[in-house]
Amino acid sequence: MKFIKANLAKTAAVLLCSTVLLCGCAKNSDVLIKVNDQDITRGQYYEDFNKIKDIQLKDAPKEARKDNSFVVLSLKQRYTNDIVIRTLLSQEFEKRDIKPSQEDIEAKKNLIILQIGSEEQLKNMLKQNNVSEERFNKDVEMDVKMDKLVASLNIKDADDAEAKAFYNKNKERFNMPERVKVSHILIETSPEAIKRNITDADKNASLSSDEIARRVSEEIAKKEQLVKDVLAKAKANPKDFAKLATEFSDDKGSAKQGGDLGYVTKDTVVKEFANAAFSQKVGVVGNPVKSPFGTHIIIVYDKSKAGTQPFDEVKNDLKAHLTQQKKFEAVQKFIEGLKSSAKIEYLDESLKPENLEKQLNEALKKQIEEQGKANAAKPEEEKPQENKD
Repeated sequence: MKFIKANLAKTAAVLLCSTVLLCGCAKNSDVLIKVNDQDITRGQYYEDFNKIKDIQLKDAPKEARKDNSFVVLSLKQRYTNDIVIRTLLSQEFEKRDIKPSQEDIEAKKNLIILQIGSEEQLKNMLKQNNVSEERFNKDVEMDVKMDKLVASLNIKDADDAEAKAFYNKNKERFNMPERVKVSHILIETSPEAIKRNITDADKNASLSSDEIARRVSEEIAKKEQLVKDVLAKAKANPKDFAKLATEFSDDKGSAKQGGDLGYVTKDTVVKEFANAAFSQKVGVVGNPVKSPFGTHIIIVYDKSKAGTQPFDEVKNDLKAHLTQQKKFEAVQKFIEGLKSSAKIEYLDESLKPENLEKQLNEALKKQIEEQGKANAAKPEEEKPQENKD
Protein backbone atom coordinates (compact mmCIF):
# COMPACT_ATOMS: atom_id res chain seq x y z
CA MET A 1 0.00 0.00 0.00
CA LYS A 2 2.39 2.61 -1.27
CA PHE A 3 0.42 5.69 -0.24
CA ILE A 4 0.21 4.61 3.41
CA LYS A 5 2.94 5.87 5.73
CA ALA A 6 4.82 2.75 6.80
CA ASN A 7 7.22 2.04 9.61
CA LEU A 8 10.36 0.56 8.17
CA ALA A 9 10.33 -2.17 10.50
CA LYS A 10 11.05 -5.35 8.48
CA THR A 11 11.19 -8.90 9.57
CA ALA A 12 13.65 -9.63 6.77
CA ALA A 13 16.20 -7.12 8.14
CA VAL A 14 17.18 -9.65 10.83
CA LEU A 15 17.92 -12.25 8.16
CA LEU A 16 19.83 -9.84 5.94
CA CYS A 17 22.17 -8.75 8.71
CA SER A 18 22.70 -12.12 10.41
CA THR A 19 25.86 -14.18 10.02
CA VAL A 20 26.26 -17.52 8.32
CA LEU A 21 26.47 -20.75 10.26
CA LEU A 22 29.93 -21.31 11.61
CA CYS A 23 31.09 -24.39 9.75
CA GLY A 24 33.35 -25.47 6.95
CA CYS A 25 36.94 -24.63 6.22
CA ALA A 26 38.26 -21.15 6.93
CA LYS A 27 40.32 -19.09 4.54
CA ASN A 28 42.59 -18.00 7.38
CA SER A 29 43.71 -20.32 10.19
CA ASP A 30 44.47 -17.48 12.62
CA VAL A 31 42.10 -18.18 15.54
CA LEU A 32 40.49 -15.14 17.19
CA ILE A 33 38.01 -16.80 19.57
CA LYS A 34 37.54 -20.34 20.88
CA VAL A 35 34.06 -21.41 22.03
CA ASN A 36 34.09 -24.76 23.85
CA ASP A 37 37.27 -25.55 21.86
CA GLN A 38 35.59 -24.65 18.54
CA ASP A 39 37.65 -22.12 16.59
CA ILE A 40 36.37 -18.85 15.17
CA THR A 41 39.09 -17.81 12.73
CA ARG A 42 40.01 -14.42 11.38
CA GLY A 43 38.66 -15.44 7.99
CA GLN A 44 35.28 -16.49 9.40
CA TYR A 45 34.99 -13.42 11.59
CA TYR A 46 35.93 -10.68 9.14
CA GLU A 47 34.30 -12.16 6.04
CA ASP A 48 30.89 -11.52 7.54
CA PHE A 49 31.75 -8.54 9.71
CA ASN A 50 33.04 -6.56 6.72
CA LYS A 51 29.93 -7.40 4.69
CA ILE A 52 27.65 -6.27 7.52
CA LYS A 53 29.71 -3.10 8.00
CA ASP A 54 29.46 -2.30 4.28
CA ILE A 55 25.68 -2.77 4.36
CA GLN A 56 24.96 -0.80 7.53
CA LEU A 57 27.49 1.99 6.95
CA LYS A 58 26.99 2.28 3.19
CA ASP A 59 25.91 5.94 3.41
CA ALA A 60 27.90 6.86 6.53
CA PRO A 61 30.59 9.58 6.36
CA LYS A 62 34.24 8.53 5.91
CA GLU A 63 35.13 9.22 9.56
CA ALA A 64 32.35 6.93 10.81
CA ARG A 65 33.69 4.05 8.70
CA LYS A 66 37.15 4.05 10.31
CA ASP A 67 38.03 0.98 12.39
CA ASN A 68 38.46 3.02 15.58
CA SER A 69 35.24 5.04 15.20
CA PHE A 70 32.50 4.75 17.80
CA VAL A 71 30.06 3.49 15.16
CA VAL A 72 32.33 0.67 13.89
CA LEU A 73 33.34 -0.35 17.42
CA SER A 74 29.66 -0.48 18.45
CA LEU A 75 28.97 -2.72 15.47
CA LYS A 76 31.97 -4.92 16.32
CA GLN A 77 30.80 -5.26 19.94
CA ARG A 78 27.36 -6.47 18.83
CA TYR A 79 28.80 -8.73 16.13
CA THR A 80 31.34 -10.35 18.47
CA ASN A 81 28.62 -11.21 20.93
CA ASP A 82 26.42 -12.46 18.09
CA ILE A 83 29.05 -14.74 16.56
CA VAL A 84 29.76 -16.31 19.97
CA ILE A 85 26.05 -16.90 20.56
CA ARG A 86 25.56 -18.40 17.12
CA THR A 87 28.46 -20.76 17.71
CA LEU A 88 26.94 -21.86 21.01
CA LEU A 89 23.56 -22.35 19.34
CA SER A 90 25.11 -24.36 16.50
CA GLN A 91 26.72 -26.62 19.10
CA GLU A 92 23.37 -26.96 20.90
CA PHE A 93 21.58 -27.84 17.64
CA GLU A 94 24.11 -30.62 17.06
CA LYS A 95 23.81 -31.82 20.65
CA ARG A 96 20.01 -31.98 20.40
CA ASP A 97 20.14 -33.41 16.86
CA ILE A 98 17.99 -30.56 15.52
CA LYS A 99 17.84 -31.04 11.75
CA PRO A 100 15.06 -29.24 9.87
CA SER A 101 13.48 -30.95 6.90
CA GLN A 102 13.44 -29.37 3.45
CA GLU A 103 9.66 -28.90 3.89
CA ASP A 104 10.28 -26.88 7.07
CA ILE A 105 12.80 -24.68 5.28
CA GLU A 106 10.53 -24.11 2.27
CA ALA A 107 7.62 -23.22 4.58
CA LYS A 108 9.79 -20.64 6.37
CA LYS A 109 10.97 -19.18 3.05
CA ASN A 110 7.37 -18.89 1.85
CA LEU A 111 6.44 -17.09 5.07
CA ILE A 112 9.27 -14.60 4.56
CA ILE A 113 8.20 -14.04 0.94
CA LEU A 114 4.63 -13.43 2.13
CA GLN A 115 5.83 -10.88 4.71
CA ILE A 116 7.99 -9.03 2.17
CA GLY A 117 5.40 -9.08 -0.60
CA SER A 118 6.68 -11.31 -3.38
CA GLU A 119 9.59 -13.52 -4.44
CA GLU A 120 10.73 -10.78 -6.81
CA GLN A 121 10.82 -8.23 -3.97
CA LEU A 122 12.84 -10.65 -1.86
CA LYS A 123 15.37 -11.14 -4.67
CA ASN A 124 15.68 -7.38 -5.11
CA MET A 125 16.22 -6.91 -1.38
CA LEU A 126 18.92 -9.57 -1.29
CA LYS A 127 20.62 -8.01 -4.32
CA GLN A 128 20.50 -4.50 -2.85
CA ASN A 129 22.11 -5.77 0.35
CA ASN A 130 24.70 -7.93 -1.43
CA VAL A 131 23.35 -11.14 0.13
CA SER A 132 23.75 -14.31 -1.91
CA GLU A 133 20.96 -16.86 -2.26
CA GLU A 134 23.24 -19.45 -0.63
CA ARG A 135 23.72 -17.26 2.42
CA PHE A 136 20.02 -16.48 2.63
CA ASN A 137 19.20 -20.20 2.55
CA LYS A 138 21.64 -20.83 5.42
CA ASP A 139 20.03 -18.04 7.42
CA VAL A 140 16.58 -19.51 6.81
CA GLU A 141 17.85 -22.91 7.96
CA MET A 142 19.23 -21.27 11.12
CA ASP A 143 15.84 -19.62 11.69
CA VAL A 144 14.03 -22.98 11.40
CA LYS A 145 16.46 -24.56 13.85
CA MET A 146 15.75 -21.74 16.31
CA ASP A 147 12.01 -22.39 15.93
CA LYS A 148 12.58 -26.06 16.79
CA LEU A 149 14.79 -25.15 19.75
CA VAL A 150 12.13 -22.78 21.10
CA ALA A 151 9.50 -25.51 20.68
CA SER A 152 11.67 -27.89 22.70
CA LEU A 153 11.67 -25.44 25.63
CA ASN A 154 7.94 -26.16 26.12
CA ILE A 155 6.93 -22.55 26.75
CA LYS A 156 3.22 -22.29 27.53
CA ASP A 157 1.13 -19.92 25.45
CA ALA A 158 -0.31 -16.89 27.22
CA ASP A 159 -3.89 -17.54 28.41
CA ASP A 160 -6.96 -15.31 28.78
CA ALA A 161 -6.12 -14.46 32.40
CA GLU A 162 -2.62 -13.21 31.49
CA ALA A 163 -4.00 -11.18 28.61
CA LYS A 164 -6.73 -9.66 30.80
CA ALA A 165 -4.22 -8.75 33.51
CA PHE A 166 -1.99 -7.01 30.96
CA TYR A 167 -4.99 -5.22 29.44
CA ASN A 168 -6.20 -3.90 32.80
CA LYS A 169 -2.71 -2.72 33.74
CA ASN A 170 -2.06 -0.98 30.41
CA LYS A 171 -5.44 0.33 29.28
CA GLU A 172 -3.91 3.55 27.96
CA ARG A 173 -2.18 1.49 25.27
CA PHE A 174 -5.55 0.51 23.86
CA ASN A 175 -6.88 4.02 23.37
CA MET A 176 -7.65 4.35 19.68
CA PRO A 177 -8.38 7.42 17.55
CA GLU A 178 -11.31 7.50 15.14
CA ARG A 179 -10.90 4.80 12.47
CA VAL A 180 -12.55 3.64 9.27
CA LYS A 181 -12.40 0.24 7.57
CA VAL A 182 -11.79 1.11 3.96
CA SER A 183 -10.97 -0.31 0.54
CA HIS A 184 -9.81 1.58 -2.51
CA ILE A 185 -9.00 1.32 -6.19
CA LEU A 186 -5.99 3.42 -7.19
CA ILE A 187 -5.63 4.56 -10.78
CA GLU A 188 -2.23 6.11 -11.40
CA THR A 189 -3.10 9.47 -13.00
CA SER A 190 -0.14 11.44 -11.66
CA PRO A 191 1.68 13.06 -14.63
CA GLU A 192 5.04 12.63 -12.87
CA ALA A 193 4.48 8.91 -12.29
CA ILE A 194 3.25 8.34 -15.84
CA LYS A 195 6.23 10.23 -17.27
CA ARG A 196 8.59 8.18 -15.13
CA ASN A 197 7.02 4.94 -16.41
CA ILE A 198 7.44 6.07 -20.02
CA THR A 199 11.06 7.18 -19.62
CA ASP A 200 11.95 4.02 -17.69
CA ALA A 201 10.58 1.92 -20.55
CA ASP A 202 12.61 3.98 -23.06
CA LYS A 203 15.84 2.02 -22.45
CA ASN A 204 17.73 3.67 -25.33
CA ALA A 205 16.51 7.21 -24.49
CA SER A 206 15.26 7.50 -28.06
CA LEU A 207 12.15 9.56 -27.27
CA SER A 208 12.25 13.34 -27.66
CA SER A 209 10.81 15.60 -24.95
CA ASP A 210 7.89 16.43 -27.24
CA GLU A 211 7.18 12.74 -27.85
CA ILE A 212 7.34 12.02 -24.12
CA ALA A 213 4.94 14.90 -23.41
CA ARG A 214 2.53 13.60 -26.09
CA ARG A 215 2.57 10.08 -24.66
CA VAL A 216 2.07 11.37 -21.12
CA SER A 217 -0.97 13.36 -22.29
CA GLU A 218 -2.42 10.33 -24.08
CA GLU A 219 -1.84 8.05 -21.09
CA ILE A 220 -3.48 10.53 -18.69
CA ALA A 221 -6.55 10.68 -20.94
CA LYS A 222 -6.74 6.85 -20.97
CA LYS A 223 -6.37 6.66 -17.19
CA GLU A 224 -9.01 9.31 -16.57
CA GLN A 225 -11.44 7.45 -18.82
CA LEU A 226 -10.61 4.27 -16.90
CA VAL A 227 -11.48 6.07 -13.65
CA LYS A 228 -14.91 6.96 -15.08
CA ASP A 229 -15.55 3.42 -16.32
CA VAL A 230 -14.47 1.70 -13.09
CA LEU A 231 -16.38 4.23 -10.96
CA ALA A 232 -19.57 3.59 -12.93
CA LYS A 233 -19.22 -0.18 -12.42
CA ALA A 234 -18.45 0.19 -8.71
CA LYS A 235 -21.39 2.51 -8.07
CA ALA A 236 -23.73 0.28 -10.07
CA ASN A 237 -22.79 -2.74 -7.96
CA PRO A 238 -20.71 -2.03 -4.80
CA LYS A 239 -20.57 -5.79 -4.12
CA ASP A 240 -18.17 -6.06 -7.08
CA PHE A 241 -15.74 -3.53 -5.56
CA ALA A 242 -13.18 -6.15 -4.48
CA LYS A 243 -13.21 -7.80 -7.92
CA LEU A 244 -12.76 -4.42 -9.61
CA ALA A 245 -9.88 -3.54 -7.29
CA THR A 246 -8.12 -6.82 -8.06
CA GLU A 247 -8.48 -6.21 -11.79
CA PHE A 248 -7.83 -2.48 -12.12
CA SER A 249 -6.04 -1.04 -9.08
CA ASP A 250 -2.48 0.20 -9.57
CA ASP A 251 -1.85 -0.33 -5.85
CA LYS A 252 -0.80 -3.95 -6.37
CA GLY A 253 -0.27 -4.55 -2.65
CA SER A 254 -3.89 -3.94 -1.69
CA ALA A 255 -5.26 -5.17 -5.03
CA LYS A 256 -4.38 -8.73 -3.96
CA GLN A 257 -6.79 -8.25 -1.04
CA GLY A 258 -9.52 -6.72 -3.19
CA GLY A 259 -8.39 -3.19 -2.31
CA ASP A 260 -8.77 -3.81 1.43
CA LEU A 261 -6.66 -1.49 3.61
CA GLY A 262 -8.18 -2.58 6.90
CA TYR A 263 -8.81 0.04 9.57
CA VAL A 264 -6.94 3.31 9.03
CA THR A 265 -6.66 6.49 11.10
CA LYS A 266 -6.38 10.03 9.78
CA ASP A 267 -2.65 10.17 10.42
CA THR A 268 -1.79 6.90 8.61
CA VAL A 269 -3.00 7.94 5.15
CA VAL A 270 -2.40 11.04 3.04
CA LYS A 271 -4.60 14.06 3.78
CA GLU A 272 -6.69 13.91 0.60
CA PHE A 273 -7.53 10.26 1.16
CA ALA A 274 -8.35 10.83 4.84
CA ASN A 275 -10.67 13.76 4.12
CA ALA A 276 -12.66 11.64 1.67
CA ALA A 277 -12.73 8.38 3.62
CA PHE A 278 -13.76 9.91 6.96
CA SER A 279 -16.57 11.95 5.37
CA GLN A 280 -18.09 9.10 3.30
CA LYS A 281 -21.12 7.07 4.32
CA VAL A 282 -20.68 3.37 5.07
CA GLY A 283 -21.30 1.07 2.10
CA VAL A 284 -21.39 3.88 -0.46
CA VAL A 285 -18.80 4.23 -3.25
CA GLY A 286 -17.52 7.81 -3.11
CA ASN A 287 -16.58 10.17 -5.89
CA PRO A 288 -12.94 9.97 -7.08
CA VAL A 289 -10.36 11.81 -5.01
CA LYS A 290 -6.88 12.80 -6.20
CA SER A 291 -3.72 12.51 -4.12
CA PRO A 292 -0.02 12.63 -5.02
CA PHE A 293 -0.32 8.91 -5.78
CA GLY A 294 -3.11 9.17 -8.34
CA THR A 295 -6.91 8.92 -8.27
CA HIS A 296 -8.63 6.88 -5.57
CA ILE A 297 -12.09 5.30 -5.72
CA ILE A 298 -13.05 4.60 -2.11
CA ILE A 299 -15.62 2.53 -0.24
CA VAL A 300 -15.94 2.58 3.56
CA TYR A 301 -17.18 -0.60 5.24
CA ASP A 302 -17.17 0.44 8.89
CA LYS A 303 -16.53 3.40 11.18
CA SER A 304 -15.16 3.25 14.70
CA LYS A 305 -15.28 6.20 17.05
CA ALA A 306 -12.32 7.19 19.20
CA GLY A 307 -12.14 5.30 22.49
CA THR A 308 -10.66 2.31 24.29
CA GLN A 309 -10.67 -0.95 22.36
CA PRO A 310 -12.73 -3.61 24.16
CA PHE A 311 -10.75 -6.51 25.60
CA ASP A 312 -12.53 -9.08 23.41
CA GLU A 313 -11.42 -7.15 20.32
CA VAL A 314 -7.73 -7.27 21.23
CA LYS A 315 -7.62 -10.51 23.24
CA ASN A 316 -6.25 -12.81 20.54
CA ASP A 317 -3.61 -10.37 19.33
CA LEU A 318 -2.62 -9.65 22.92
CA LYS A 319 -2.26 -13.36 23.72
CA ALA A 320 -0.07 -13.81 20.65
CA HIS A 321 2.08 -10.84 21.67
CA LEU A 322 2.49 -12.06 25.24
CA THR A 323 3.33 -15.57 24.02
CA GLN A 324 6.06 -14.17 21.78
CA GLN A 325 7.36 -12.11 24.68
CA LYS A 326 7.52 -15.22 26.90
CA LYS A 327 9.40 -17.10 24.19
CA PHE A 328 11.85 -14.24 23.73
CA GLU A 329 12.55 -14.02 27.46
CA ALA A 330 12.95 -17.81 27.70
CA VAL A 331 15.40 -17.86 24.78
CA GLN A 332 17.41 -14.99 26.29
CA LYS A 333 17.61 -16.89 29.59
CA PHE A 334 18.57 -20.08 27.75
CA ILE A 335 21.35 -18.29 25.83
CA GLU A 336 22.69 -16.68 29.00
CA GLY A 337 22.81 -20.18 30.50
CA LEU A 338 24.80 -21.45 27.52
CA LYS A 339 27.24 -18.55 27.81
CA SER A 340 27.74 -18.91 31.56
CA SER A 341 28.55 -22.62 31.29
CA ALA A 342 30.68 -22.34 28.14
CA LYS A 343 34.44 -22.05 27.88
CA ILE A 344 34.96 -18.88 25.83
CA GLU A 345 38.53 -17.77 25.10
CA TYR A 346 39.29 -14.46 23.35
CA LEU A 347 42.71 -15.10 21.80
CA ASP A 348 42.52 -11.66 20.18
CA GLU A 349 42.70 -9.38 23.22
CA SER A 350 40.92 -6.53 21.41
CA LEU A 351 37.76 -8.65 21.13
CA LYS A 352 37.42 -9.31 24.84
CA PRO A 353 34.11 -7.77 26.03
CA GLU A 354 35.86 -5.58 28.64
CA ASN A 355 38.41 -4.35 26.08
CA LEU A 356 35.73 -3.60 23.48
CA GLU A 357 33.86 -1.62 26.15
CA LYS A 358 37.05 0.33 26.96
CA GLN A 359 37.65 1.08 23.26
CA LEU A 360 34.06 2.25 22.92
CA ASN A 361 34.35 4.65 25.85
CA GLU A 362 37.59 6.09 24.46
CA ALA A 363 36.05 6.50 20.99
CA LEU A 364 33.00 8.23 22.46
CA LYS A 365 35.20 10.59 24.50
CA LYS A 366 37.24 11.45 21.39
CA GLN A 367 34.07 12.00 19.35
CA ILE A 368 32.69 14.42 21.96
CA GLU A 369 36.00 16.31 22.11
CA GLU A 370 36.19 16.65 18.32
CA GLN A 371 32.58 17.83 18.17
CA GLY A 372 33.36 20.44 20.82
CA LYS A 373 36.35 21.71 18.82
CA ALA A 374 34.25 21.84 15.66
CA ASN A 375 31.53 23.86 17.42
CA ALA A 376 34.15 26.25 18.88
CA ALA A 377 35.57 26.86 15.39
CA LYS A 378 32.19 27.81 13.90
CA PRO A 379 31.39 31.49 13.27
CA GLU A 380 29.35 33.05 16.07
CA GLU A 381 26.13 33.16 14.03
CA GLU A 382 26.31 29.38 13.34
CA LYS A 383 26.72 28.34 16.98
CA PRO A 384 23.67 27.06 18.87
CA GLN A 385 22.08 29.91 20.79
CA GLU A 386 21.34 29.49 24.49
CA ASN A 387 17.73 29.82 25.51
CA LYS A 388 17.68 32.83 27.81
CA ASP A 389 13.96 32.62 28.56
